[in-house]
Amino acid sequence: MKMRISVLLLALWLLPTATFAQYTDYRDKYRLLDSLERVLATDPPTGDNLLVLYRDLAWGNLGVDSEKLRYYSELGIPLARQAGYSKVTSFFYSWLGLSEYHQGRYDSAMAYYNKALDAAGQMKKDKGSDGKPYPESNIDDRFAATYGDIGNLYNAKGDLHLAVEYYLRALAIFEKYDWKAQQAIAYDNIGEMYLAMENYPQAEENYRRIADIAHQIGDSLFMAYANGGLSKIELEKKNYDRAREHAEAARAYYFTHPEEGNKQAGILNTLAQIHLEGYDDDAKAETYVLQALQLTETTHVMTVTQAATLGLLAEIHLRRGEWRAARDAALQSLALDDEDFTNTLPAYKVLAKAYSHLGDTARADEYFDRHDSLQASWATRHYQSAIRDMEVKYETEKKETRIATLEDERRLMVWLGIAAMFVLTLLVVTLILRQKNLATQKKLTEERMRRLEEEQKLAIAEAELDSEAAERARLARDLHDGLGGMLAAVKINLQNGDKAYGLIDDSMLELRRIAHHLMPESLVRCGLKTSLEVFCGSLPGVRFHYFGEDVRFDGRRETLIYRSAHELINNALKYSDATEINVQLIQEPDRVSLTVQDNGRGFDPSAITEGMGLDNLRQRMAVFGGELHISSAPGQGTEIVIEQTLANGCGYGDK
Repeated sequence: MKMRISVLLLALWLLPTATFAQYTDYRDKYRLLDSLERVLATDPPTGDNLLVLYRDLAWGNLGVDSEKLRYYSELGIPLARQAGYSKVTSFFYSWLGLSEYHQGRYDSAMAYYNKALDAAGQMKKDKGSDGKPYPESNIDDRFAATYGDIGNLYNAKGDLHLAVEYYLRALAIFEKYDWKAQQAIAYDNIGEMYLAMENYPQAEENYRRIADIAHQIGDSLFMAYANGGLSKIELEKKNYDRAREHAEAARAYYFTHPEEGNKQAGILNTLAQIHLEGYDDDAKAETYVLQALQLTETTHVMTVTQAATLGLLAEIHLRRGEWRAARDAALQSLALDDEDFTNTLPAYKVLAKAYSHLGDTARADEYFDRHDSLQASWATRHYQSAIRDMEVKYETEKKETRIATLEDERRLMVWLGIAAMFVLTLLVVTLILRQKNLATQKKLTEERMRRLEEEQKLAIAEAELDSEAAERARLARDLHDGLGGMLAAVKINLQNGDKAYGLIDDSMLELRRIAHHLMPESLVRCGLKTSLEVFCGSLPGVRFHYFGEDVRFDGRRETLIYRSAHELINNALKYSDATEINVQLIQEPDRVSLTVQDNGRGFDPSAITEGMGLDNLRQRMAVFGGELHISSAPGQGTEIVIEQTLANGCGYGDK
């Protein structure tokens, strides 16, 4: 597997005369830097004008000079906070986060992104420099921009399920305002994530969407993004001619725009890979690699891209039997970036082979062990994480369900006592006043009790689902807003203690992860299809298929089907030893069908164990008019189908 995760970090200042979103093209900003620095050196302004100058200088150095970006942002923050300009403050913190990200300091970058989110939230209370409240679109823009930055960070760290969650948050805001350019950037980030997950069909779909947007708005930069991504997909498919066509189209754009230094180096790396793997032309590949290395001397190229270039150079030397040169290039690559899996894994392999040929068996064994260990940990990391999250969620749901059931039973006993007293009183009065009609009254009373019990059964089932959803939402909100704020305050007060500071950071990340899994953001915002698609995409061997119209329906039924899918997939992963799991969702105007099918060892449906929870699923489906069908036999896999009828007029959120 040869992947290069190129994280897009485009950023933009909202100019006074126009409103843009974070991911807007900033190709003309470089013309301003020299003149702005001359103004600061010869005739520096004061007050708000000085703040504007720091703002423009910081923005101008975004993607150009990380040190200057940090310097001007740190100068601007005290002025912005003193003036009460929370929007500018949010930008400065985001830029500091990007500066730290470029240097590979991810924990520090996350701390600044959290401060940017806090400042964006403060915009709801503060006013801008014109004395008016900030427009809602400005506030949403700051949140979307920071969500994108956090998604990029998680993407680089390999936490892909968290990356896609934040990308979807940003994308929802972009779609709300129909910001086409920003949608294209979000699709590009999501496409890179799917490339890292080796989910090439999903990656290709996102790059095709970028191309469609590029045609709609006439933007050649986004067409270059699409071509760059499609070239990597065709390379993985071993369609080398098509890969080269896409890469050359992207290269033609980037090399007519000098400001795209990092993109220039990245596309040269892709061309080098194509010629190395597809045409066995190491000389041509070396030409592209050396050209990419020269760019680092004249333009700003991200550290991760430089490391990838040196990694390719090491592979070329290894092919030629130039063992020392291969070793030196691989060590330089690791010195620049030893965290990115796509860089470290091939570097370890090159070093192991190089040291072996150089006669240093001890170091060769060391790097072979590192390579095997890293490869094994990467292969199981996302799978184990997903299973662990599902198990924790399942156990939590069982506890919450039991608590809710006990509370409902208590209320039921109270109501039954009241009902019994009412019936007893009615019987006494009936005996006194209407003794002749005793038989008839008794029959009516029994019929009334039967109907009451049926209604109570339905009410209990609905109350269980509602109380579960409400309690999970409350707990997620309390964890995030209450404990999260307290941890943030503790973190600020402990910044002088490195160990405590790291522990608080880890606690805040874990807190956000738990809050997310208690009530998935994508289910509330985007509905059942998107939530299942994201969940299935994060698990190896699980494929999601959808047919029908993507419309929302009753919130209770969406939650019920979503949790049922979780439990069925969890059963397949835990018990069936399956290598392939297909999840199919069919949505029609009057019904919805969920199918979970695996190629595992199967089982006898008549001998279902209690731990699988299938009886509980069947009972819940029956309460809401649904059915659950099981088709399985030992050694023949399993197929479970859930059918749920939708009542006419049952829209999303109906209670």
